[in-house]
Amino acid sequence: MEPVQDKIICECGDKTVAQAENILRATDLPYKKAKKLVTGCNKTCCRRPLMALFNMIQFGEVDYEEIGFLIEQKNAV
Repeated sequence: MEPVQDKIICECGDKTVAQAENILRATDLPYKKAKKLVTGCNKTCCRRPLMALFNMIQFGEVDYEEIGFLIEQKNAV
């Protein structure tokens, strides 16, 4: 089983959780604009895991187990 940090958070931008985390940590943009940096699109396909990651970074602690769960839910649909 691959680590959560290596999972693709959004197929649109083809970014892993670790890459998305680095991008979101490096910006002070609001979610809507920061999302576009990660995904490169305006779709809502990865909204739940990406918004959760964004909020976790804002509050200082990332729960990779929850991010992994949200990615699995998204992929199951």
